[in-house]
Amino acid sequence: MSEKITPIGQATAESRKAQLDRIIAANTERDLTAQDLVLSSMREAILTAALPPGARLRQEKLAEVFGTSRIPVREALRALEYEGLVTSELDADDIEEVYDLRILLESHAVRLAVPLITDEDLQLLEGLYAEMLAAVTGDEQLAAREQFYSRLFSITGRPRLVAQISRLRQEIARSLRWPTLQHAPEHHERFLEAIRAGDADGAAAQLASHYRRVAILIRRYLRDASAKDRVTMATADAITDTQVKKRKAK
Repeated sequence: MSEKITPIGQATAESRKAQLDRIIAANTERDLTAQDLVLSSMREAILTAALPPGARLRQEKLAEVFGTSRIPVREALRALEYEGLVTSELDADDIEEVYDLRILLESHAVRLAVPLITDEDLQLLEGLYAEMLAAVTGDEQLAAREQFYSRLFSITGRPRLVAQISRLRQEIARSLRWPTLQHAPEHHERFLEAIRAGDADGAAAQLASHYRRVAILIRRYLRDASAKDRVTMATADAITDTQVKKRKAK
């Protein structure tokens, strides 16, 4: 299986609005604080593409939609940014730059780590790889994958390097949660095989090749989304205005 991004252009603004309405209605029924209501609803909407990549999130409009002040909205957006779901908008060039930097830093980390790996380290990495394979949902797979690489990079004993890598991985985390991106398990198997063999250069080369393919796919998707399916400010305003009217009607 190869990685690919499938089109989501069939999802119209109306269908996304209906999906967003359902998400908010379901969370409104729960006994949540204002911040948790916004946070839970926004997280689900982003992960299910009810709020697609490129959607502009305006605090004042979101506050109207949820019937809150801007304070819980602002705090929820901060939490989502920490999770990597909301960031300063990345365009195709940003994606390419982030992956170029990741290739440089993570390849360097791999070359440092592999010669230092002990039998205990390898056993831990094997266990995390097994968790990755056993994961059912996309979030579980992403969490297992992050634990695997975090453990690997920590072997370098270079905290500043690891911190820089972590920051760059956070920047790109949202795109890796999109349901349109399918990851090829054979990449991770080949990468782990190189680590088992103590082949630092081979593992680094496998990592770099994989990242280049992923960057191309995300870049292509963002360009297609911008041309065909990007949520415009007018559409976003129309959706939120309808929500506000519904709340006022109640």
